[in-house]
Amino acid sequence: MLIEDCHSRRRFSTALVVILSLLSAGVGSAEVIYVEPGNSIQAAVNNSTAGDLVIVKAGEYQENIVVNVSGIKISSEFDNPENVLVRSRNENSSVFKIKADNVTVSGFNITGSGEVFNISVFSISNTSGSANSSKIGNNSSDLNDSSDFNYSNDFNYSNDSSNSENVNQGQASSSGPDKPTYQWDGLGCPAAGICLEQVNNCTVENNTFFENRYGVYLQDSRNSTVLKNTFFRNGIWLDEGCGENLLINNAIEESKLIIGAHCWDNIMFQNRVSNGEGISIACCGGNNLVSRNEIINCSTGIDIYDVQARTVLRDNVIMGCGNGIYLTFVFDSRVYNNKISNGSTGIFLREDCHDNELANNTIISSKESGIYLLDYSADNRIYNNYFNNSVNVKSENTKGNIWNTTQSPGTNIVGGPNLGGNFWANLEGNGFSQVSNDSDSDGICDFPFQINGSDFDYLPLSKPPFVTGVDLEVTIGIPETNNTSDIPIQIDRDDLNFGTLLPGQSTEQTSKPQVLTVRNTGKNNVSISTEVSDSSYAVFSEGIYISSRFWPDFSEVIPNNTSKTLEIELKVPMNYSGNDTKKGSLVFLAEKV
Repeated sequence: MLIEDCHSRRRFSTALVVILSLLSAGVGSAEVIYVEPGNSIQAAVNNSTAGDLVIVKAGEYQENIVVNVSGIKISSEFDNPENVLVRSRNENSSVFKIKADNVTVSGFNITGSGEVFNISVFSISNTSGSANSSKIGNNSSDLNDSSDFNYSNDFNYSNDSSNSENVNQGQASSSGPDKPTYQWDGLGCPAAGICLEQVNNCTVENNTFFENRYGVYLQDSRNSTVLKNTFFRNGIWLDEGCGENLLINNAIEESKLIIGAHCWDNIMFQNRVSNGEGISIACCGGNNLVSRNEIINCSTGIDIYDVQARTVLRDNVIMGCGNGIYLTFVFDSRVYNNKISNGSTGIFLREDCHDNELANNTIISSKESGIYLLDYSADNRIYNNYFNNSVNVKSENTKGNIWNTTQSPGTNIVGGPNLGGNFWANLEGNGFSQVSNDSDSDGICDFPFQINGSDFDYLPLSKPPFVTGVDLEVTIGIPETNNTSDIPIQIDRDDLNFGTLLPGQSTEQTSKPQVLTVRNTGKNNVSISTEVSDSSYAVFSEGIYISSRFWPDFSEVIPNNTSKTLEIELKVPMNYSGNDTKKGSLVFLAEKV
């Protein structure tokens, strides 16, 4: 035992010496390296070590930078992309190629040549071993229909089968004499503004990307963040196998955001994609989240192909897109709380989409249909959605979808008291839910709504009764002068309900009185005052009545250990139209006197 203890102490002492030497070597070793115009960013990166900060001063730089040093940050001097322009010296290489972990690139204007290229990818093997090729032109609608397209490392597809075009394996795209073809073998980084190649925990933030072939390209990279970047005529592309990446608060103009095949657990949050091709997710991955994005005037808002593990699309705003949400051969996904308007089709399910859940979506002003189900898409749960389109449902070669949930208490999408099916309106105001009876006022129409020959919404939502009223909340504020706590005010009240306020016929029109008892249980006399705040209509600007006396601004002193009873009313002005519910807050303030 003594010999073992001796050896144990010796091993511990040796380990401790190694650890202390490593820690002492790291103390104070981080440096700031400045790059002046005319000097090389690459040279500064080569001279850096983990923890260093490379600061690039304002100016224009033309080079291709390979980052092989982990743990460094490369940033413009004032983190302003307009001040530091970096152009590619070699058009076939990325401007920044990140090949090390924990690297940050921030604050650059990364600009391509501005020329229009067609891109061909040759003989890339997919996971099944077959060779594929794909072509990316200026618009994905020039490609094969998605039902015939095989995915490779570089993929794209079209939802419009009328624009199909055969792309032969190994054959370059026809680019014309003035449009050179850029060829890429699918290995390593393509020509991008920033490419992350098989790295982890990197950050790309606050950069501007202008007319690169790709803006930011992630190849088999994980746990990285693309944050607050601006893209013009290039976007974000996650290649095959990328996982657990965050794409947040980016603005993409005239391009797209693409999640490639076999990508898992990525989050796309609060991005804005406009005048391009929207957000696309390729096959065979899952658990990706697309939330609170704004997609405007794109060929398709959100496009998912052959995803058989849960992907969630929620709280997105999609306006003016050909198809708002387009699901092809998708299983077990969730589509919640999206607002889709002014497109061709709101939500399109095709090619055996099944076991998906679509709930709480608002789909309005679609030119073709609110929702379109095609090609044996069945067993989807579609409920508590608001449809207001000239044609709400188109269904071909499909049946067996579920159009309502079990009736249960809860506020539905149009404010009714029960959850059930969907609200069926049209632009003319005579949709099923708009004109059907609800004899028991439970928020459910008296009769089912027939979707097609065999499918019904058995619990269609009814139009809630119109109630003109004021929802008024009472807020109690008790300032503590000089941080003292001897102003305890108690207010006894039932739930305040000012009732239904009708348009005033005279200046005496008021609401039902509300009785409040205010007690001062503190050591000091207290002055209380009340005011109306956060008013959303002039009904609150008239002030209040207390004990039948009008007070534009009420205040009263309450001695300690006494109470005061107040009867409070709201005045309704003569010009109150009563078209909708208006809100405000009645605020009580207490101050020691």
